[in-house]
Amino acid sequence: MGMTGVMQIMRTIARPLVAAPFVVTGLETFRNPGPRAEKLAPGLKPLADRLSWLPSKDPETLVRMQGALSVGAGTLMALGRFQRLTTLLLAAEMVPALLTEHRFWEEEDPARRATECTLMLKNAGLFGALLIAGAAPGEHRPVKAARAGLHEARLQAALARSEAGRRAERARRKAAKRVAKTQRRTAKFTNR
Repeated sequence: MGMTGVMQIMRTIARPLVAAPFVVTGLETFRNPGPRAEKLAPGLKPLADRLSWLPSKDPETLVRMQGALSVGAGTLMALGRFQRLTTLLLAAEMVPALLTEHRFWEEEDPARRATECTLMLKNAGLFGALLIAGAAPGEHRPVKAARAGLHEARLQAALARSEAGRRAERARRKAAKRVAKTQRRTAKFTNR
């Protein structure tokens, strides 16, 4: 197994692992947006007021929309569909969460501060993993398969031409020998 095979196996394992938190959190958020909306509302409200293209200014509706996006994009990512698009969508979705959630610097309790800092760093690491995955060269399976198929077809055609050339040369030599043999026999009959 070559390096590309190993990388393919690693990608196949990594995609669902990276996508799982988005799917699970998205489902939880979609079913029960209240707690998250309350947490995000102070930071989300000024941002939502500036963005006129948002379909709603209600924090619960926006959080539900984010949950649905998480579930959809996470599922597509886990399945390996639209990889670049889904990773970049999930990364873009994380930006508001990184800015508004786990504000460890505002915590007074040292234990709570440490917990919030850890959660912030985990989110930042997941964000970085998504950026790397989104920037990684895509597999473009159909294009690669078509190129491999075209290369294989060209190779087969060259082999067939070569074999046909060898057969034609053998047939030409046999025909030349038969002609020569026939000419010798004819010469013997005419010389008698």
